[in-house]
Amino acid sequence: MRSSPCRADMEDRSYDICTDRCEIWNPLTMALAGPRRVLIVHSESNVGDSFALLLAMRGFEAVQIGDAPSAAQLTRRWRPQVLFVDTLIGEPHDHALARMLREVLMADKAEGDVELLIALAADADRDPRDALHAAGYDGFCRTPCPVWWMFDVLKCFYAH
Repeated sequence: MRSSPCRADMEDRSYDICTDRCEIWNPLTMALAGPRRVLIVHSESNVGDSFALLLAMRGFEAVQIGDAPSAAQLTRRWRPQVLFVDTLIGEPHDHALARMLREVLMADKAEGDVELLIALAADADRDPRDALHAAGYDGFCRTPCPVWWMFDVLKCFYAH
């Protein structure tokens, strides 16, 4: 049994959404009439800026931030619905940034709000799947993560 219509669409493609390179554990969806806010927290500003620009060209409000304190502050103020977080920010194997962002998202959460937290993860030795799941991520993509995969995740999350 498939968990959501979008999940079914993704499973019918020529690629598999659940591989050793990328996986979504919680295929959440959100019906939203207003702005579709996406935060990209990336250690390399040129990569994060490129992602944000490409997603903005597809109609998303996308912003890139390169450090943990700024990411937490912007998340608190701006309330993005989707966050792509580079696991190279912070201490190795720590994932404190993911836990901190999840706490910020849960504070003052309005009824019906849904957020998706995706790890842009290094190799499986540094960021094992189980550690990412335990840290509170809803899924991951191994870097380098293709922008089309990010767009497909967003398209499914913001399903109408």
